[in-house]
Amino acid sequence: MAHLAIIRDEQHARALAARDRFLKLHPELRGFQRKIDERLRKAGNDHNRLVMIHNWMMDSFYELFRKLQFLVGKSG
Repeated sequence: MAHLAIIRDEQHARALAARDRFLKLHPELRGFQRKIDERLRKAGNDHNRLVMIHNWMMDSFYELFRKLQFLVGKSG
C-alpha cells in the first residue's frame, strides 16, 4: 500500500503490516480505512491526528451509550 513509503520505525512498519493483513481478511473495510487515512493525512501533525482519533473514539462511545440506553429502556 502507499502508506508503506512513510514508515517511521520498525514498530510502525509492523502495525501497518498487521493492518494490511486485517484488511485482506476484511476487504469490505478498505474504503472506510481510506477515509480514515485521508482525514489523518490532512491533520498536519501528530498532535492533531491524536486529537482527531480521540474525538472519533468519544463519538463512537457516545453512540454506543445512546444505543445501550435505548435497549435498556426497551427491556424495562
